[in-house]
Amino acid sequence: MVKFLVCALFYGDYPQLAQRCAATLRALWLTGQVDVRIGLNEVSPAARAAIDAALPAGIARIEANPQIYKFPMMRRLVHEYSGDATHLMWFDDDTCLMPGTHAGRWLAQVAARVAQTAGSLGSVYAQRLTPQQKEWIRLQPWYTGRDIPDDVLFNTGGWVVAPLALLRQWDWPGPELQHNGGDMVLGELLHQQGLPVEQFRVGLAINADADLRESAAKRRGYTEPQDAVWYDLNGR
Repeated sequence: MVKFLVCALFYGDYPQLAQRCAATLRALWLTGQVDVRIGLNEVSPAARAAIDAALPAGIARIEANPQIYKFPMMRRLVHEYSGDATHLMWFDDDTCLMPGTHAGRWLAQVAARVAQTAGSLGSVYAQRLTPQQKEWIRLQPWYTGRDIPDDVLFNTGGWVVAPLALLRQWDWPGPELQHNGGDMVLGELLHQQGLPVEQFRVGLAINADADLRESAAKRRGYTEPQDAVWYDLNGR
């Protein structure tokens, strides 16, 4: 049986985004078929009010002020979870279900796709790897010696589904990841393990602006320093 741990990261003073994403989480939670955990990185009172209005107080929350960046928060949300979910379903706070999407039927679609793959689902992108990034990959415990492509295939980090057992096996996201590059790292981890990165965008607005255009949301928050391995990524 497939069960999802739905996690979302909220950041800053963006109450409209918070309300939009929290409404999606509420719809999924009301199905009774998912566990939900949320991270709050420097969330403003206005954004918190929007979240509190949509989500019950009993949903697990991790708060950080000052913020601890995306992947340290994701690491806590994922690896401190002890429930019976089989797969992580991750939302950035600028990702939501498209209007009119029926949460229960949509979950069934995702579960049906998950049952057919041992890899990840999401919106597929490709990014050129730098020599420094390739060298970093070769040092990882999940590196198997497979050729590292010049362009890594990955699901963009605004929404991704992946098996929890795989993430636990390889301790992903690793403690060295801060804010950028985790989606590409997961893509190459899957490549090294011989697992697919698959396309699934049905019913989703991923990293979306007010017009619900994918990957058009304003870039916010932290930028990695220029000497970081993953500096040149468009992380959120």
